[in-house]
Amino acid sequence: MSSPIAYQAPAINRKKVGDMTVTMLSDGYLDVSFELLNGIDAAKAEALLEKRGAPALPRMNINVYVVHTGNRTILIDSGAGGINGWGGRLQVALAAAGIDPLDIDTILLTHGHPDHIGGLAGPLQTPLFPNVQQLFVHEKELGFWRDDSIYTSAPDGFRPFFEVARNAFNAYGDKLVPFRQEAILPGIQTVPLFGHTPGHTGFLLEDGSDSLLIWGDIVHFPHIQLARPDVTIAFDSDPAQAASTRGQVLDRVVSDKLSITGMHFNLPTAGSVQRDGNAYVLNYDLWSPAV
Repeated sequence: MSSPIAYQAPAINRKKVGDMTVTMLSDGYLDVSFELLNGIDAAKAEALLEKRGAPALPRMNINVYVVHTGNRTILIDSGAGGINGWGGRLQVALAAAGIDPLDIDTILLTHGHPDHIGGLAGPLQTPLFPNVQQLFVHEKELGFWRDDSIYTSAPDGFRPFFEVARNAFNAYGDKLVPFRQEAILPGIQTVPLFGHTPGHTGFLLEDGSDSLLIWGDIVHFPHIQLARPDVTIAFDSDPAQAASTRGQVLDRVVSDKLSITGMHFNLPTAGSVQRDGNAYVLNYDLWSPAV
C-alpha cells in the first residue's frame, strides 16, 4: 500500500463573467498577527471570526487571477513568489489549472506590495512571464515605489518592499503602462481604491449583465473588516483614507449588487456582500464543478 499524500492539491476555482473566464488561484498564505490591526484588539478580532464560523487565526490567504478574454490572457497580481516564506505556489497552481505562463500577455497590478508583486520576477530583474506585452499599473503606484526620497526615508524594515517592487517593475521595462483613466481594456475598468497604497486599484470586469469586482486589498481579514470597516492594518499607507475607501466601496457593492473577490479571500474566493445594520457580511459563493 502506498503512503498517503501529505500535501494539498493547488487551490483553483473558475467563474464566468459573460464570455470571460476568471481562474482564481491560490499562491498560498502568510501568517501574521492581529496586532497589525488598528482599532480592534485580538480578542474581539477572534470573536468576529468565530461568529462567522471561521478559524480564529491571523492567517491571510494570497490569491491571484487569470482572466481569459477573446484575445488576451491576463494575469492580475502575482502573489508573493515565496518572499519571506510567503506564498510561492503560483507556478504550481498555474500548471494544475492548465495555464502556460508563456501564454500570459497582459498583467494588471492592484498595487506594489510584495505579496502582490513578488511572483512577477526572479533575481536580477528576470521576468517570470516573458511574453507579457503590457503591464498596467496606476501612475501614482509606480511613482511611489520609484521615488528615491520616499525610499531613503522609509524605515529599514520597509525598504526591502521597495527593492522587490523595483526589481519587478524593471524586469518589464518598456512593457509598463502607467494609467490614470478608468477604461483600460475592453470589458475591464479600473476602480481607484486609494489609501492602502497611493495607487491601490481594483478591476471591474463586466460583460452584458455579468460583473465581478476584483477589489485588491480592500480587506485583509474579510469577516473582521466587513463587520468593522473602520479597522485598518499596519500596511495601509493612509489608514484614514483606506477606511473611508472601504466604506465607499462596500456601499457601492451592496447598492449595485456586485459580485466581489479579493486577494485575501478564502476559497471559493468570490462572493457577495449584504448589509448588517451599520456593518456588512461577506457570503462566499457555493463551489460548483461547473463553470
